[in-house]
Amino acid sequence: MSDLKNLIIEEIKEYEWDKIDGVIKSIIPNIIFSVDENKSTQSLLNSRFGGKPAAPSGFKWPVQSLGQKAPLAFFFQLNFEEIKPFDVENIFPKKGILLCFASVTDDIMWEDDLEDAFKIYFFPDTENLELVDIPNNIPDDQKLATRTITFKNSFQLPRYPFNFALLEDGHISEDDADGIDQVSGDMMSEAINIQMQTKMALESGLKPPTPKNDLHTLFSHNILLGVPFSVQHYIAEEWAERHHEDDDMSQNYVNLISFEMKGHEGYGFSSNGAHLYLCIDKEDLKNNDFSNVIALVQNT
Repeated sequence: MSDLKNLIIEEIKEYEWDKIDGVIKSIIPNIIFSVDENKSTQSLLNSRFGGKPAAPSGFKWPVQSLGQKAPLAFFFQLNFEEIKPFDVENIFPKKGILLCFASVTDDIMWEDDLEDAFKIYFFPDTENLELVDIPNNIPDDQKLATRTITFKNSFQLPRYPFNFALLEDGHISEDDADGIDQVSGDMMSEAINIQMQTKMALESGLKPPTPKNDLHTLFSHNILLGVPFSVQHYIAEEWAERHHEDDDMSQNYVNLISFEMKGHEGYGFSSNGAHLYLCIDKEDLKNNDFSNVIALVQNT
């Protein structure tokens, strides 16, 4: 068993549960990613924010269908072959490049015309891709510098609504489901607090705090799979309402990627805490169909 998973189990055992074995079994994997703080060397297929996208010859750069009909800016690309070693449940494709483009003229931190603010492409064949030049009429400040993305395995307790789905098979009680939400929230808050204190201390030349264990390394706003941190409404329900017009279908939700768009750090268009969530249906992902990916944005 992973040492990281054991850290969560040790934390769980500090609380009282009706069915502790079921709570432990509820722990799920996700994939944390981090973005290089410094500008990186661009390669054709690496996972990264910014730079030039890798696409087939003749690729037509996406243009806003509404408003000013402006070209979208290239936001990031993911290489599933790089991600696959961390995909312990074998959910993602074995290979392929996913591209995300974002509007530079609409306020993408709000949900008006959000369907027009993002465009997703998936290319399963990576053999014949090439770097595509960025259109000249995209503002210079929206031509994001290349910053490499790196991945690592992590684990978490399943936040709402997925914790309550465990009630149906009797593995946990309703009190346990409530407790999972509370404990997972407390664990994340403490971890993020440690991370922030450590960063501030290092920037100030002070001694960073000493955490009681490495539990804080398991948590990030920037994750693939798992259940993301919702800034406002529950992402799974919001996605289900938009995709299926029924929030009871939230169990079909998969977190393709979610992250904090840190414009001041060079890999996003927001400097005020906006979070982007790319959501996909389980069946669509199983069939490698990325045509119905839905983008949700929540703001602090």
